[in-house]
Amino acid sequence: MCFRSSADRPAIGYNTTMTDARYAFGSFVFDTVAGVLSRDGEPLPIGQRGAALLAALLEAKGEPVSKDDLMARGWPGVIVEEANLSVQIAALRKTLGQNDAGADWIATVPRFGYRFLRQFASKPLASEPLRPVLGVVLSEGPADAGSGYFAHAVVDGIVAALSRFKEFAVVAPPIGSLVQDGASVQQIAATLGVRYLLRCSGQRAGDRFRVTVHLLDALRAQELWAKRFDGTISELFDFEDRIAESVAGLVGPAISRAEIERARRKRPDSLDAYDLYLRALPLFRTIEPATQTEAIRLLEECVRLDPHFAAGLARAAWAYERKETFGAGISESERLRALALANAAAEEGHDDPQVMAMSAHILILLGGERQRGLAMVHDAYAANSNDAVVMPLYAFCHVFVGDLELGLRTFMRALDVSPAALMTYEYLEGISLAHLLKGEFEHAAQWALRSIAVNAQWPASWWNLASAYGHLGRKAEAEDAIQRLLIMAPTHRLSHFEPIASRYASRYMVFVEGIRKAGLPP
Repeated sequence: MCFRSSADRPAIGYNTTMTDARYAFGSFVFDTVAGVLSRDGEPLPIGQRGAALLAALLEAKGEPVSKDDLMARGWPGVIVEEANLSVQIAALRKTLGQNDAGADWIATVPRFGYRFLRQFASKPLASEPLRPVLGVVLSEGPADAGSGYFAHAVVDGIVAALSRFKEFAVVAPPIGSLVQDGASVQQIAATLGVRYLLRCSGQRAGDRFRVTVHLLDALRAQELWAKRFDGTISELFDFEDRIAESVAGLVGPAISRAEIERARRKRPDSLDAYDLYLRALPLFRTIEPATQTEAIRLLEECVRLDPHFAAGLARAAWAYERKETFGAGISESERLRALALANAAAEEGHDDPQVMAMSAHILILLGGERQRGLAMVHDAYAANSNDAVVMPLYAFCHVFVGDLELGLRTFMRALDVSPAALMTYEYLEGISLAHLLKGEFEHAAQWALRSIAVNAQWPASWWNLASAYGHLGRKAEAEDAIQRLLIMAPTHRLSHFEPIASRYASRYMVFVEGIRKAGLPP
């Protein structure tokens, strides 16, 4: 199979020109200007093409780089066989050897390209110290399937409290991930790409709970602080705040008392309602119909027990929207119910950035309240621009109905802030959608492929890919994307998307036209 490199097309996922950055990883340093790779100060022969490919992989900051883009970088303006790329990658792997975890530095992304294992590579060397990045992970505790959701909720609560501080970024693995106790501190931190690590465990027995936390300096494998909290469920929120304050004081000593106070969240009045809320969270991101229905049931019961619990109200509204967007759709009465929940959430949680961002998202998508929604999400982002819920919702709302360029920049910032590659597929999909709505179909397809490389089960990435290929006239690839989409979401039809474009977001018609050309049934 042959590839024609596109010297006149900007490469996706890395800078198209060499920068003056140097990259350090393991015992290696790579100078992109000189194209010289050295180990312990001794230069290593990798050749011009090897240097070009290594630069492309490093500049992608751990994200996958397609074979087409690597061919364009290594062989600009020349037609060569794909085997040439394989030979060069094999030579680089032989020169670099394996990292501390016993894996190749360059990983293959099946059916797409390659990626450099950023988790073992530093960012470009700079004269100023990098902003601290804190990883929050759930350690494996005693087997207790009944309280597993509680342990995940503890981590989620700590992340939410810590993310409000501006002095450091906070990342965490997706819900459902466990970090095995046998993994070394360096291995866990390297996987997340962080400097500090907060390992947490949570157990619950009836009304009693125990939370254990350890703060570690990952570079030195040194424990900085550890504490165990025992109490009743009613004390959990205070403990989460105390944990956040203690960690913030060690990682970011300049944090003001006012910021610490702002990290405190509104407590639910009913602990039974909170229990239902926790049980719904692991189900929230599913696209499986029965699980979507169960998430809505749990959240509706939650807000029935505590109609003033802002986060529960917002999540319940969002669960309806996800059923509309990723499921079989909702009825008119369900749409009105979602809007009522979003309005109630905004009233109860007007000082909670997450609640306001979620509510704004619902009011825009299901209610067409563009100006009000944008104003609400703007305030949420101004209050907490680092929050992992607020940031992508702010970006998406702008891509959808606001400032398209601002939305694109915010998604790019989200990629930079979060070094955990497994959590970036929605950001990558959002960038793809922004390029699609701008009419930049080649870019849209490339970013969609990058999202799929991280999570092939996210239907929105396949929507974007099919639409981009439809506009590009790549009929076979467009039809293949539609087939894959319908396997995941068999009820999706053009009629699923057309009302959005006609009622709320005229710019979305570009997307609809693309999937029509790709062959999505009416």
